[in-house]
Amino acid sequence: MILKLKPLFYEKVWGGHKLKDNFNYPCTNKTGEAWGISGHKSGSSVIENTKFKGKTLRELYASNRELFGNYQGDEFPILIKVIDAMDDLSIQVHPNDDYAKKVENSLGKTECWYILDCEKDSDIIVGHKANTIKEFKEYVDNNDFESVLNIFPIKKGDEFNIYSGTIHAIGKGTVLLEIQQSSDVTYRLYDYNRLADGKLRELHLDKALDVIKCPDKEKALNKPTDLFDYQILDNTVTTTHKSHQYGNYIFILEGSGTFNDVTVTKGDFLIVTANEAFTIEGNMSYFKAQIN
Repeated sequence: MILKLKPLFYEKVWGGHKLKDNFNYPCTNKTGEAWGISGHKSGSSVIENTKFKGKTLRELYASNRELFGNYQGDEFPILIKVIDAMDDLSIQVHPNDDYAKKVENSLGKTECWYILDCEKDSDIIVGHKANTIKEFKEYVDNNDFESVLNIFPIKKGDEFNIYSGTIHAIGKGTVLLEIQQSSDVTYRLYDYNRLADGKLRELHLDKALDVIKCPDKEKALNKPTDLFDYQILDNTVTTTHKSHQYGNYIFILEGSGTFNDVTVTKGDFLIVTANEAFTIEGNMSYFKAQIN
């Protein structure tokens, strides 16, 4: 079964108009995130076709676990979104599963980024130069983030693995696809003194210092394949496939065509249910993820 999903859109202080412009999404010019494949309690995408039309992914995962290969987790484990950073995101970090369960009653958050588009001077922050938490805190106390953080220039097609505990931030002018654990827990260290609804956005320094990996000087080269994996694929002829034992999770990067009898185009999110034979026709590039 091929399920097509309707994304959820979230305005952000740093959001822009590229999700609307690039993907023709019905969203505003301040939209920062489109949650395309989500079963999270804070926002679940909605099935647009099949007999399950109108159900949320969260509802479907609870009632028809066989479609997901009877995966054992209580929560649908991944969240796939597109992010438009018209301005810099906060400098932030996410907890691991143990800390998040204890403190937030949530999954932790490890994520991967695939750069869809960016301005020529865009960059991202991943990791830091400090050797100890004490040393890192001295930089924080002196408000000297620029000296201690690792800043990398980016280009379209770059990939980054952001494990829980890694400080990171998406720089302005960046549009990216993110696959992550299904968690909405973020600890901000610095937010450029920006206002939301007339107030400074909350920081979470104590919790952030609890979970920051140290040292964390190198980019992670390996994907978190104990959690999930993904590929970027091209299709130019009719091809046949079989989905993963827990299903495949698809985002159409470019082009158009069909997955079985379901018409797809750039910006569409799909689920191919577990152990499903399917045929792809058309010229397209697509992101294919799986749960491990």
